Amino acid sequence: KMKIKCALLKGFKDLLRWETQTDTYFSREISDRVRVIACLTTIPNIIHSDNKGDNITSSEWAQIKKFCGASDKDTMVIVWGSEQDTDTAVNEIIIRAKEAVIGIPSETRQALRDGTNGFERILPGADRMYPDTDLPPKRIPPERIEQLKLDLPEPFYQREEWYRKLNIPADTIEPLAISKYADLFNEVVNELKINPVTAAVALIQFPKRLKKRGLDIQLLTVETMAGIFKSYKDGLISKDGILPEMEESIRLGKFYPEMLPPPGTEAEIADAVDKAKKNIGQQELKDNSNYEKLVVAAVMKKFRMQANGSKVAEFAGFNSEVKKS
Repeated sequence: KMKIKCALLKGFKDLLRWETQTDTYFSREISDRVRVIACLTTIPNIIHSDNKGDNITSSEWAQIKKFCGASDKDTMVIVWGSEQDTDTAVNEIIIRAKEAVIGIPSETRQALRDGTNGFERILPGADRMYPDTDLPPKRIPPERIEQLKLDLPEPFYQREEWYRKLNIPADTIEPLAISKYADLFNEVVNELKINPVTAAVALIQFPKRLKKRGLDIQLLTVETMAGIFKSYKDGLISKDGILPEMEESIRLGKFYPEMLPPPGTEAEIADAVDKAKKNIGQQELKDNSNYEKLVVAAVMKKFRMQANGSKVAEFAGFNSEVKKS
């Protein structure tokens, strides 16, 4: 059920028997090109009229010669295989024969064990030649393409457009759109209802800070960050505690929610605020305008993971301008 085709090389009589290397003939150049380019890999993959004794009978060659209209000065090269492969093969035979008239073609060759060399692949030009010409083409059915479309991620430019509408920091838009956290960001914003700015800063800016401290931010996996966001949503971590918990997760190699301290109660925060005001009030400050910041900082040192700075400031009565008496 194979197709059989013949390339007629005018004036090439006996040239395929020309010795190009030790015990190697020009017919080998033709065979190698057919093997690589036309994918007819079973050897022998050609027979030719310059070597009649080793293939078909003389009477059969005579019939082929008559059918092709060949003269005594011509060479006939026969190939067999599928319709597509044999079409490619006869065209490649003609191309290689024309190149031989010009000179040695530019190509990549392979060294063989017997000290000779053989054709390996055509040298790509300035345009390059992709897909790889060393490999046979493979048909991709429409069903496969449709299946791939279902699994494609959201295009990064669509993500960037959405991020701009969310008004997240400009320096987080492009990195987040192509980061491993892109799907997680979508989840924490749409499902956990976490502030987009908080999520973007935690996913893009915080790892940069931790990297400057010499920490291995590769340990901040999607699973680790998802656990931290979930704990933040559940009130187990304050907004100001996200960064410290990320750092702690890197040091431990994993996020352990069971190790989180219990959230600070309102009574505990209020008591810490009173103590901080009393301690700082007994100190002589060079700049009284720093009083509020010092009180909040003192309380946050104790409740870093357990309370937000804004909540501490609220308990301290610093939402409006307060003067130290």
